[in-house]
Amino acid sequence: MPTGHKASEDLILIDPELLPDGGGVRLGTLVLIRWMAVAGQLAALAFVGFVLGFDVRPDITVPIVLTSAVLNLWYSFRADANTRLNDRQSAAHLAFDLVHLATLLFVTGGLANPFSILLLAPTSVSASILGQRSTKLLIALSLVLVSALAVTPFPLPWSQPPLEIHEVLMAGLWVSLCFTLVFLALYMARVGREGRHRARALAATQIALEQEQKLSALGTLAAAAAHELGTPLGTILLAARDRLEILQSQGTDPDAESDLELIVAEATRCRNILSELREQRRAGAGDHFTHMALEAVLREAAAPHEGRGVSIRFRSEGADALVIRRQPELVHAVRNIVENAAGYARRGVDIVAGWDNERIDVIIDDDGPGFDPQIVKRLGEPYVTTRQLVAGRDGGLGLGLFIAKTLLERTGATLTFDRSPTGGARVWISWRRDDLEQVPETEDESDDG
Repeated sequence: MPTGHKASEDLILIDPELLPDGGGVRLGTLVLIRWMAVAGQLAALAFVGFVLGFDVRPDITVPIVLTSAVLNLWYSFRADANTRLNDRQSAAHLAFDLVHLATLLFVTGGLANPFSILLLAPTSVSASILGQRSTKLLIALSLVLVSALAVTPFPLPWSQPPLEIHEVLMAGLWVSLCFTLVFLALYMARVGREGRHRARALAATQIALEQEQKLSALGTLAAAAAHELGTPLGTILLAARDRLEILQSQGTDPDAESDLELIVAEATRCRNILSELREQRRAGAGDHFTHMALEAVLREAAAPHEGRGVSIRFRSEGADALVIRRQPELVHAVRNIVENAAGYARRGVDIVAGWDNERIDVIIDDDGPGFDPQIVKRLGEPYVTTRQLVAGRDGGLGLGLFIAKTLLERTGATLTFDRSPTGGARVWISWRRDDLEQVPETEDESDDG
C-alpha cells in the first residue's frame, strides 16, 4: 500500500539499518587506497628524513608503516579483490587504517604534525558507505585517538630543539579537529544515506514501471489481436451460416447440420469475446490502443480498487472527449495514489479531471483524516511513511508516493499535496496540455473488416 499519508502517531522515518543493502565496498578498493597510503607515508618519511634532515625515528616509524604493507600483501595474495565487504568488515578495515595512522602520528608529534588532518579521511569514508552504528563507533574511536594525539610525549621531528606549541593552541587544534571530524562524518553520513535511499527507491520505481509496461503490452496485444481477428472470424461465421442454411434446406445430412451448428455457436462465442476485449480497451483505429480518453485512462488506473469498501466517483468537465497518449507511467502512478486514498478513505474517493487551453488537471480527494501536517512537505521522498513496517509489503517502506511522484514527473506532471474541502487528503496532478495531449498527426485507415 502506498504510504506517506495521515495519522501523525504512526509516523515512521525508516532506519537505513532496516533496509536491504545492495553490497558494500570492494576489498580491492580498500587495498588500493591502503597501498597509496603506505607509499605516501614512506615518501613523507624519506623527504623529511633525507631532504629536510629531521629525525623521523625510522626504527619506530618504518615498522609501523610496514605493518600496513604486510596486511595489504596478505589480502592481495589470499583474498579475492572483488569481494564485497559487509558493513562490519568494512568498519574493521577502516578502524585498522584509523589506528595505524594515529599510531604513526603519535610518534611524530601528534596534533602538531601537519598530517594529522588525514585522520578525517577514514571517518568521512566510513560515514559515506557504512551504516549508522558503524559510523558512530568509528567517530568515537576517532575522538579517542585525537585526544591521545593531543598528549603524546613524542615531539615533532625537528632539526633544532623540539618545537614548543602553547597549550592553548594545542587545545584549539584538538577542539577544531574534533569538531571538523564530527561535522564531516555527520554530513557525509546524511548525504550518503539519502543517496542510497534514492538509488534503492529508483530501482523499485524502475521495477514497478517495467511491470506496468509488461501488463500494458500484454493488454495492447490482446486488444490488437481482437481487432485483427475480427475480420477472418466474421468470414468463417458467414460461410458456416450459409452452408448450414443449405444443409437445413436439403435435410439430407443431420450429422453435418449438427456439426455446422456447433461451429456457428462457437464462432459466435469467440466473436463476442473479441468484442468484449475491444470494448475494454477503447482507442482510435489503427494506433493499437496507444491513445485513450483521459477519463478512460483514469478509470483503468482506479479499476483494481473499486468495490473494496469505498466508492470511487469520477467527475469530469468534458474529459471523456480529451484523447491523450496512454502511458504506463501515468497509469501506474495514478493507481498508486488512488490505492493510498482508498486505504484511508471512510466512504469514498473523488477523482476530478478537467482542462483548459494550456493545462490538464487531475484531482484525487478522499474523506479520510488528511495528510499529517508534520510530513506534508516531505511527501514524495523515499522511505517516508506513516504506516508500520510490514514484511513483504512495499507500502511498509514508504515507496508508493515516491514511485507515483517519480513516474508522474517523467510525464511532465507536477504534484501538490493539500487538504480536500471535506478535510481529507488531496493530490493535485497538473500537466501542460502539450506534454500529455499527444494525438497522432495522422490517423490510419479504418480496417476493411
